[in-house]
Amino acid sequence: MQQKKQRKTGPWIAGIITALLAGLIYWLIFPLEKAQHFILCGCISLGLGWLILVMAQGVDTSKAAPAQKKIKKTGDAAADALIEKGQELLFHIRRENALIPDPALSHQMERLEEVTNKIFHTVADRPSAAPQIRRAMDYYLPTALKMLQGFRKMDERGITGESALSARQQIHSGMDIIIRAFEKQLDHLYQNEILDISTDIDVLEAMLKQDGLREGGLQENNE
Repeated sequence: MQQKKQRKTGPWIAGIITALLAGLIYWLIFPLEKAQHFILCGCISLGLGWLILVMAQGVDTSKAAPAQKKIKKTGDAAADALIEKGQELLFHIRRENALIPDPALSHQMERLEEVTNKIFHTVADRPSAAPQIRRAMDYYLPTALKMLQGFRKMDERGITGESALSARQQIHSGMDIIIRAFEKQLDHLYQNEILDISTDIDVLEAMLKQDGLREGGLQENNE
């Protein structure tokens, strides 16, 4: 809430200060002896103030959202739909987070997006793993968004007191739980990939041994 007020009042304050300074500088340099002198001073001051106001309003001082990494299409309709749904949820999470001046919560959301994008890229490489993240996309990520919306509404309405403080603490704790769940989900996805690699290596070693191309097999042939 405080951040939003700063965005609205900041440009006006800058414009007013600029107008006052411009008027003062004009008064120090040029004499104000006639009515037209005062009119000219006022026009210059107001013009510069208005210019600074417009420029300041065009500057976005809100928290910058992390760059969205492009995720390739897999060709698997179910996997692509799941990834697209997750990216849309992340978009709404970033938008809600930008309205909440809470550094700790912002850090949590950045970590959540980082891990979630890694999950998306993993599934994009292996579409067969899409069913493993369906619960995360259907429940965990929407729950994170819902908690974030609740936090933002309390902040905008200026709700304070023990109950509000407790609710905010619970939201922080809930976000930590969701982040850990997503980290474990990512780990599980990579475990399956590691198992696939281990299986490939085992097959490769067996074939090399069969063809007498392993170190032991070569030594035996030389003897």
